[in-house]
Amino acid sequence: MLSFPIRPLALALFGLGLATGAAFAQAPAPAEAAAPSAELVPTAALAEGGAALGDDVPVAWELYAIAAGGKAGARVAHAGPGAVLSAPPGDYILLAKLDLAFAAAVVTIAPGMNTVPVLALNAGLLELTPALSLAGEVYNGAASYLVTADGTTMSYVGPFRTYVPAGEVKATVVFDAVRTEQSLQVRAGETVAESVVVMAAAADVRVSTGAFVLPEGLHPRIDIFAAPTSAGGALRMVVFDRLSERRFILPPGDYVAQGLVEGANTKVPFSLKAGEIAPVALDLAAGLLRISAPGANSLAVMAASDNPAEPWRMIYHQFDLTALEYVVVEGDYLVEAYFETGKVEKTARVAAGETAKVTLP
Repeated sequence: MLSFPIRPLALALFGLGLATGAAFAQAPAPAEAAAPSAELVPTAALAEGGAALGDDVPVAWELYAIAAGGKAGARVAHAGPGAVLSAPPGDYILLAKLDLAFAAAVVTIAPGMNTVPVLALNAGLLELTPALSLAGEVYNGAASYLVTADGTTMSYVGPFRTYVPAGEVKATVVFDAVRTEQSLQVRAGETVAESVVVMAAAADVRVSTGAFVLPEGLHPRIDIFAAPTSAGGALRMVVFDRLSERRFILPPGDYVAQGLVEGANTKVPFSLKAGEIAPVALDLAAGLLRISAPGANSLAVMAASDNPAEPWRMIYHQFDLTALEYVVVEGDYLVEAYFETGKVEKTARVAAGETAKVTLP
């Protein structure tokens, strides 16, 4: 029988393959050519043909790839004024933003340092100083709201300066319930400085609870209503705040101020003339109603009324409640608690600065 040295031959070929493979693995990979770089230092001007803005003007630059349809795609670079934008050579959309103004252009950048035409923002600078003339003094601190020619909106507090698109700018200046509107024309490359002086009146409103100290975390609320135009007419809310004292800026006219803490409230009418500051005191003869009703399904508190047809007026009601501490004004109250066995009622007298305890049943 013939025999062939297969095993030694196979081992020899296998060894050759290992040696050959090791040789290929150790061969250095060909060096890849470095991608060329392109750099761009963009500049902007407020108007076409105007002077380029310096590095002290906070222009924000962004470079976008061009997507299908010529729209901006992914952002590839961004920088502030005077900085360098870096990206691979190609076509891009260059965007400049300055406050409320912006402009965009398609640019082509090649390897190395590039210059492109100055990007015109078609914008101007608006400097607005809102002021309140009151009792011979001038106050700042208004809230101002802008709507630019392209529909952009922004709000500010106090005097401000901002770059806006050229065209009409609508400015609304608000001091509490006093507001004035102006339409300003801003031309590209120009600065518009406007002072808006508002003539108004003010009410210095203070809420006091006398000897009664409010529980921690509980604050009064002040409501200012326009006085009704006829007897028995409805009150129209003008402005409110949750403070114990505050100056409210109001147009001249007749008003009603209300101070309230939970179930305690009082109303005081007052009038204002232009330029006047009037004090308004809201004194609450407040006390505390402390109710305990273990096992109750609900609690209700009613205040005594001068109406014979309705001797008790509901001021508080809550389901799934077995205890309550409620601030009320001095007076008589009816407390109702509902249990599985029925309703239980008790009356209580609350004195200013004191606590009245009611236990049901």
